Amino acid sequence: MLVVAHEAERSAFGDLFDQMYQLRARQFGLRRGWRVEVKDGRERDRFDDLNPLYICVASEEGKLLASLRLLPTTGPHMLSDVFPEVMGEAGVIRHPLILESSRFCVDTEASRAFHGDGINLVTREILSGLFSTALSAGMQNIISVYDVYVERILQRAGCRFDRLGPVHRYDDLKTVGGLFEVSEGVIVALQGQRAAA
Repeated sequence: MLVVAHEAERSAFGDLFDQMYQLRARQFGLRRGWRVEVKDGRERDRFDDLNPLYICVASEEGKLLASLRLLPTTGPHMLSDVFPEVMGEAGVIRHPLILESSRFCVDTEASRAFHGDGINLVTREILSGLFSTALSAGMQNIISVYDVYVERILQRAGCRFDRLGPVHRYDDLKTVGGLFEVSEGVIVALQGQRAAA
């Protein structure tokens, strides 16, 4: 089940948002060793206070399986305020038709079904939801910062993107910024189908 909601709407979704902050703490703080602030088993940052749009995948029983955060690039966002160096010569991007995606995480313990190409089905579902949401909103691109391991997964899943700048090291991870195409063709690829000729 795909859930698309703003922070201000969290009360309508039971404890789904609380599960999201806990998953982020496990994925980023414990598993990956990022220097993030974890308080009471939850990871939140200042960008969560800006009423971002969240995309979540949950089971029919309401268990969170994956989540990510979307912010407009016209205001504060991670690439402009935290990781501007990964933008390279592109510089800080601020555009009304470009969104920033951040805090992408999948609960790999709870979601073990895979597509024939080795991509987790929940990963495909949340990425498809991300690009469908962006396309419905009339967006042209999405920007994001991620490590090169995640970059390989995004490529195999069918995302189309260009690196914005050189690789930088953060928390011992090779990290890059990317500019992603938002299109029907990308959504078809993410859903594991062939685009019509």
